Amino acid sequence: MKGHSSIHWRTEANCLKCDKIGLCSTVGRCLAESTGAARITSVAKAVDYMIEHLPEPIQLSDVARAGTLSPFHFHRVFRDVTTTTPARFLTSLRMAEARRLLLVTPKTVTDVCTSIGYSSLGTFISQFGKLTGLSPRRFRCVVEQIGNIPVEALVEAGPEPAAASGPIGAVTGQNGERCHALLGLFRLNRPQELPSMFTVIATNRLVALPPVPDGDYEPISVAVGPGATVRDVLATPIGVLGRVGFGLSPVNVLGGRCRHPFQVALRRQRRFDPPIEFTRPLLSLARRRVLRISHSTPAIG
Repeated sequence: MKGHSSIHWRTEANCLKCDKIGLCSTVGRCLAESTGAARITSVAKAVDYMIEHLPEPIQLSDVARAGTLSPFHFHRVFRDVTTTTPARFLTSLRMAEARRLLLVTPKTVTDVCTSIGYSSLGTFISQFGKLTGLSPRRFRCVVEQIGNIPVEALVEAGPEPAAASGPIGAVTGQNGERCHALLGLFRLNRPQELPSMFTVIATNRLVALPPVPDGDYEPISVAVGPGATVRDVLATPIGVLGRVGFGLSPVNVLGGRCRHPFQVALRRQRRFDPPIEFTRPLLSLARRRVLRISHSTPAIG
């Protein structure tokens, strides 16, 4: 079982008898393989350990011990469940906490660096730049300038689905509720990389996306609360679980068109969902909106 092919959940009758069904987003996995429940529990414990000990130096052996597995076996199990390595997962957690600290505290970049477990300021700045495209100091300045933009204001008018030249599909929420969501098309099994396409959409409606190069993609979405701003999204604490969604099947683009509409069903986020990095495309979208407004505003005098 590789990539997200191992994380396509289906409700099974026996799951409904489980006392944890209200908290579980992995319904079906425990029944799909005899060791499924134990593997998920092991990874969940490991992620809890990472979060609780984020400011400390963390070794693979420490995390594996928390998951009650040998380092070698744990590495393989962790990658199968989360689609990424423990080291990359930990880095993503630390970068998410760094974003939050930069936006909600007056801490210096050096203080933020040590607060998330880095002993080298240069390494921290380099890792932060790889994920966000900005230095920590520049990130703080940019969000100060454009962070108050409501995410729903970033919805861009696209072509009618019938006339679309790119992928079409929908992100669906529970009970047909309307909200907004961040949506990215990622190269298959590469959710830690930058999305090939990113946008903000309204849920529970058919949308048309811009054209993307031919290939296989996975649509991944993160729900955004009513009235949430760009700053709110980027400053979300790592312990807060929202709603996310992964495509029910890959989006195959050939000749610029997708063969079938995509569907992403939002569900409760799990602690061990693969880290999704939307910082760079979200800020880029917000910047474009600011530029459009400034260019469309007539000069006075």
